[in-house]
Amino acid sequence: MAIDLQQIGKRFRFYTHLNELEMSDLKAMTGSDEETLKNILNGCNILLDELVAIVKNFPDLNPQWLIYGEGSMFKPKGANGDCHDTPKNCLKKDKAAYLQQMKNMLIELDAAEVAKGHHADVDALMNKLNELKAKATE
Repeated sequence: MAIDLQQIGKRFRFYTHLNELEMSDLKAMTGSDEETLKNILNGCNILLDELVAIVKNFPDLNPQWLIYGEGSMFKPKGANGDCHDTPKNCLKKDKAAYLQQMKNMLIELDAAEVAKGHHADVDALMNKLNELKAKATE
């Protein structure tokens, strides 16, 4: 199975947008410099050691999904219902605009994932975003 650096960048960018993480947050959380983080987010000049070191700072992120696009974005929750790292429960941005942004990103990811046979995963995420958007506009 080949590793596509651009897809890793797109998936990591999707994860960071979903968690509303800015560059300053990423630098503080990982201890990495901005150039390394930009390279990962853009899917270029990624060293495996750097990627592994960064992924260790996101205990809820499924590395199999990040690298290969397989499985769920998040690791399964534990017996107590908690992820290793509590996801944010509220959105700082306008919910409707935020959900539209996530939907647009899913469309971009969909093109790559369909080619890999992961269309059902993207469809499930798209349906969830549509439900949340409908609730946010009520």
